[in-house]
Amino acid sequence: METLGKFFELIGKLLALNWEGYFLNSGQFFRRVAEAPGSSIFEFLFCLFLIGALATVVVGVAGSLKRLSPVPFIRSVEWFTRLFGYIGAFIISALIIAMVYEVVSRYFFAAPTKWAFEMAYMLMGTSFMFGLAYCMQMGRHIRVDFVYDHVSLKKRQVIDLVGYVFLVPMLLWLTWGLWDYFSEAYRVDETSGESAWNPIIWPFKFSLVIGIVLLFMQTVVQIVRAIMILAGRQPPAPPPVEGLR
Repeated sequence: METLGKFFELIGKLLALNWEGYFLNSGQFFRRVAEAPGSSIFEFLFCLFLIGALATVVVGVAGSLKRLSPVPFIRSVEWFTRLFGYIGAFIISALIIAMVYEVVSRYFFAAPTKWAFEMAYMLMGTSFMFGLAYCMQMGRHIRVDFVYDHVSLKKRQVIDLVGYVFLVPMLLWLTWGLWDYFSEAYRVDETSGESAWNPIIWPFKFSLVIGIVLLFMQTVVQIVRAIMILAGRQPPAPPPVEGLR
């Protein structure tokens, strides 16, 4: 019991750090957007994400309390993580177009671009981070399944539940750490220093924050799903991959 108490105490401290970072120290973005919305596109998108994530959780929790069922919460969060999965997929299309342009420009016109390398890693990294939570939702992450595939459904849920519960503090630590990493870059208006283009790097760093926040939200949903199955209830199934084409 003492160990369990320390575990929950750790989660409480991490939640407090995240609350301070995301909801107390993000006022600078909202102020900048309010003062000059037309010239603060990245700040506007950051604010939109923070509001969207909070609204998703609030709407889901309110619906679940009203219906006395966790299903509205599951559907609300999974809709939000799925949305960013779609955005990540479309980013791949932008990456392909940029790389084709670079190849044609470099080898046919002897005029290589200054931005191709940095555009490639930023778009690829953003797509990867946006797809993390959606991949978890669809059960597509790699698992060591030499035991998992040979036990009953309820034992699988116990394995999942234990794994996801221990994942929670790590994700909370990552969300706080990445927010601090991004905030410092934003404070000094950090640039990449990797090419002649030398773009500002903090918008890309914020995509790392988005990815881990979404993964945390989906992990909470996975915990709720496992508890429902262990309690003998059937959680709503995500849409099949075939239905996304």
